[in-house]
Amino acid sequence: MILSRLSRLDEDLTSRERLVLETLAITRVATAEHIAHVVFGDEERATAHRLAHRHLQRLTKFGLVRRFANASSGRKSGPAGYVHVLTSAGLTLTRHASGPGAGQRRAWRPSPPKLRHWLAICDLYVRLVIEARNGGPAVRQFLVEADARRTYWDSVGRRRSIQPDALVRIVAGGLELSWFVEIDLATESPAVLANKCRAYCAFELSGLEQERHGIFPGVLFIVPGDHRARRIARVIADQPPEARGLFRVTTEAAALTALRTSSS
Repeated sequence: MILSRLSRLDEDLTSRERLVLETLAITRVATAEHIAHVVFGDEERATAHRLAHRHLQRLTKFGLVRRFANASSGRKSGPAGYVHVLTSAGLTLTRHASGPGAGQRRAWRPSPPKLRHWLAICDLYVRLVIEARNGGPAVRQFLVEADARRTYWDSVGRRRSIQPDALVRIVAGGLELSWFVEIDLATESPAVLANKCRAYCAFELSGLEQERHGIFPGVLFIVPGDHRARRIARVIADQPPEARGLFRVTTEAAALTALRTSSS
């Protein structure tokens, strides 16, 4: 019964409604403003926002999208102060098995720091889409958190995993550039950051990524500002000399430039 209902809904969805769902499947969470930029970016600003709200309301009525108040710090209240996620039905329809809406928990709310982090990842995706629309590098792949997770075995046979905030592949000037992205909001200690660096190094040494995809992505830390960038640069400098070239740190303002610059 549920599958037949979803099948009927699938047939009734417009191309733009499908794109709204696909955007939420990629980014996990998004505001109406994010959807306006990604799906309706070819419209004037006021029209784009109106269409985004209208389509999100319709998809919410269908039970494919759920919204909740945006409690992340620094975000505005009011109509723009909501965050949207796919429900379990929405995840099924987009063929995604997991995500914030997977449990369809009506009372579920992420913590403000977690939500802020998710929205920062979404911000990056939106910036890449806008840049591509304006003639910049094409976004070939953007995987978030669990979808970007990599599992490997370390040098003594223990099962390990890394979970970047995003795996980004863009095509610039005919060259594909790949990055494991860490969105750093200045909340993690140098010790935690150093452990992340060691995990990426161990994963590179496993050879699994190179075997599957022919290349090991660079690791890009995106930070709020120069002070935090210097702190992470010191962590990178403490890594073994042969490993330091794997990592790069950049500010939010310079992130797009860093992503389209080869890590080699």
